[in-house]
Amino acid sequence: MISYIIMNKKIDILIIIINIFFFLYYAVQLLFFTDEFARANLGFFNHAVAGLSEIIGIIFVTFSIGLIAIVFRGVDRQLPIFFSIFVFQLTCSINFWRYVITDSPGETNIEVITVNAYLFTAITLLSGILYLRNYSKL
Repeated sequence: MISYIIMNKKIDILIIIINIFFFLYYAVQLLFFTDEFARANLGFFNHAVAGLSEIIGIIFVTFSIGLIAIVFRGVDRQLPIFFSIFVFQLTCSINFWRYVITDSPGETNIEVITVNAYLFTAITLLSGILYLRNYSKL
């Protein structure tokens, strides 16, 4: 029984760490490589796009910091951050798939949108698993 609890805790921590790396990857892209990221993913770059990209990067850093704190404090009573992250990831996934299904990638190409759709869907599924596994503790 004890080993089962320890294994479940390790799986939860692994899912949280994967989420941290996911958010930090996109945060670095959005904050440090704003021009390149915008051109590659949106097809163009201007100051409005740069500002919005940086704000989203800051949100991703904030999610990462919250998840890092959860690694040290535990998942108990962390419903607001888990729910916020899950809803954010779910809506991003749906939005990316909307572009893929309608084949309207805008200024970028459909392959880039499809890769982002798969990545966000995978991380959303992991977050959903974490959320459901720990629902009673949250």
